[in-house]
Amino acid sequence: MTRAADSRAGFTLLEVMVAMAILATTLVVLLGLRNRDVLIQSHTQELTIATLLARDLVFEAENDKSLELGYLEGDFGEHAPDYSWERNVNTFLIKQVYQIQVKVMWGDGDRVELVRFVEHT
Repeated sequence: MTRAADSRAGFTLLEVMVAMAILATTLVVLLGLRNRDVLIQSHTQELTIATLLARDLVFEAENDKSLELGYLEGDFGEHAPDYSWERNVNTFLIKQVYQIQVKVMWGDGDRVELVRFVEHT
């Protein structure tokens, strides 16, 4: 082999730099997607917990023989310390039918999210 044939083998510095730039951009995009996935998964978990807590409150109200009309609020104590609730019970069209509205809230001071259930019993 001649020296000219050996000098043409391999990549130029420009080709290596372009490949590294593409690789770096791809890694940044993939890390951003992963971070977004973690945030979505966390929000989904909070939403699921709030939905289950709200459903429990509605179930308790439906099975309460001495259900009183009006507004109540509270929190879940140590069971779910970041969540609070509101419940409003009214009559609905007919005296024997109750409308139960339950809200479960969570979040920090800047952003509060809620799940709301309305049930007729």
